[in-house]
Amino acid sequence: EPYGIQAGSAQAVAYHLPILGYCADGAFPAAGIADLSGYEQIQWSIKVAGYFISQDHPTSGKGIDHRILAYKSVQGPGQHLSCLGSILKEHKILSGGKELISLDLTNSLMLISEAEFGSIVSRYKSVLYLCHRNADPDAIGSAFALAGAFGGTVGAIDDLSRTGEALSDIIGAHILIDPSEEGWDLIVVVDTSVRLQLGRIQLARYGLIDHHQDEGLTREAEFYIQRPAKSTAEIVWKILKDNGRQPSREMALGLMAGIISDTGRFKRASAESFMAASELLEAGGFDYEEALQTLSVAPDISQRIAVLKAASRTKIERQGEWLIAASRINSFEGSAAAALIDLGADVAFVAGRHGDRVRISARSSRKAAKAGLNLNQILGDIGRSHGGDGGGHNSAASFDARGDPEALVQECRNRVAELLP
Repeated sequence: EPYGIQAGSAQAVAYHLPILGYCADGAFPAAGIADLSGYEQIQWSIKVAGYFISQDHPTSGKGIDHRILAYKSVQGPGQHLSCLGSILKEHKILSGGKELISLDLTNSLMLISEAEFGSIVSRYKSVLYLCHRNADPDAIGSAFALAGAFGGTVGAIDDLSRTGEALSDIIGAHILIDPSEEGWDLIVVVDTSVRLQLGRIQLARYGLIDHHQDEGLTREAEFYIQRPAKSTAEIVWKILKDNGRQPSREMALGLMAGIISDTGRFKRASAESFMAASELLEAGGFDYEEALQTLSVAPDISQRIAVLKAASRTKIERQGEWLIAASRINSFEGSAAAALIDLGADVAFVAGRHGDRVRISARSSRKAAKAGLNLNQILGDIGRSHGGDGGGHNSAASFDARGDPEALVQECRNRVAELLP
């Protein structure tokens, strides 16, 4: 309590560990953080806490091991925190120790591991796997595989993207568009980072499976799996494996399409992406060319016109060796921003007005992302400060908010200018 830590949920612990670290004034090297059995948010928070906990501690570097050693357990976050408490006690930062924190996780929101998903979702008879508006192959493939492996129905808000619709036809996914929130024992939100992507649906009892790093939907979820994989499909594939569920050919093909789509045909892939892809090819009995064909949908003429208009309206600012581009259209903002990056911009913002709200999509080059630019944080902060919400990835994000499109774009550009070296 003296350090602001509140019992009650795994998420509360995750939020307050950085405060503990700041108050304790020091750092354990982040390199020593272990796999905490799927509690990635707590793992991340211990890293943050570790950055503060002993940097200036008088015993630092004098024979005491400052690492939080590899620590694996199925006992949950309370057990992990007991480990942290013991270390703090050893460093004489706290007089307590294992009594540092007492947790009651009953009926509270939980960050769970992939292996725990099956036992949790099996408690519910009627489950809806819900995708965001304009659902893409990652969302469709992930939700379809979950419904096939554990039982349930797939739904989506508003509509499907053209590639999402093509994939659903190929794998035989029957998707409810704009389903009611009534009549389901549980809704599992899939590949969705913020509430604005779910339209007007009112979530009551829900879980979350997502690879974005926005916190909005985790705060009221009964359980969630959220970690920075390159696609939600990679997380879902691990869920299937860890629960001993064999995918059908169509399920494996849908997951493979999700990975291909979200990694930009493996241009942004990780080692996990390649491993999952290899396993899915073997499990599904198809080759990579067939998987690619599921995404072979030529852009329609309206999308091509929108992208060309965005290019013709682009304003470019140079900051040292960085090129920041901005434009405005009223549809396909994400596609237009990606096209501006392909044309040579380091950062691109494209704004569009939709009724009384403004949508801004942003993309950045790999070079800008490696330089530390985090569009997820920038657009999330700006969106929330203007009565909306937003987020995404470090190099691809968006927000919906209220305000003047030109002023909002300029605010985005100013934030980027402050952060790029």
